Amino acid sequence: MGCLQIFPHFLLSIIMVNKMRQNILIIFVFLLIYSTTFAQSADSIYTLTTYGGVGFVRNVSDFTFEYPNLDKGGFLGNLRVMWKPDYLLRVGIEVGRSDLYSVDQSEVPTDSGTTNLQTDVYIWSFMTVFSMSPINNLDINIGAGVGFNTVNNTAFGNESTSTDAGSVFMISTGYYFPISQGFKIGAELKGMGIPKYDDYTIALQVSFAYKFLEY
Repeated sequence: MGCLQIFPHFLLSIIMVNKMRQNILIIFVFLLIYSTTFAQSADSIYTLTTYGGVGFVRNVSDFTFEYPNLDKGGFLGNLRVMWKPDYLLRVGIEVGRSDLYSVDQSEVPTDSGTTNLQTDVYIWSFMTVFSMSPINNLDINIGAGVGFNTVNNTAFGNESTSTDAGSVFMISTGYYFPISQGFKIGAELKGMGIPKYDDYTIALQVSFAYKFLEY
């Protein structure tokens, strides 16, 4: 009976020792990861970089009705601020304006008579952007956010404007040539989509990058 009573206590002690070893191993791994991360963070360089660009944009969507004077081309501009850790995916925000299309019609018949009708459609976009550089000076960006689609109509000498919000996304790639330690200039090819209106654009723009803060 004495041996039978001792055996459960012996088995329990073995289990407790194994659990202690597991806990010690978990704590060791945690401390190792924490110390490695801290050391990497201490040696890393963080920067804030501003990107700006202007260029030409073209709407590549299929329109249900092709107006005779439909112009799918236009201009765009944007400003982007990116937070860049030295070893992680970059993140930032972008604000931009892009033409979508315009229609210029002459002598349009209405109940009030004939008039010239000018319609301009453009979008203001506000996006969160993620970026990475697979090779030096080459950036790949992807972003999503909200866009404010604006339609401006001019008829009989009067203007009317309507604005509606919807989702917007973009993907772009840019290559930059270093001019100085903190300044680069290059070009960016960008595709953007506005699903609510089935509008999709492709743009080519001249861009610059300026690193204004490093810590």
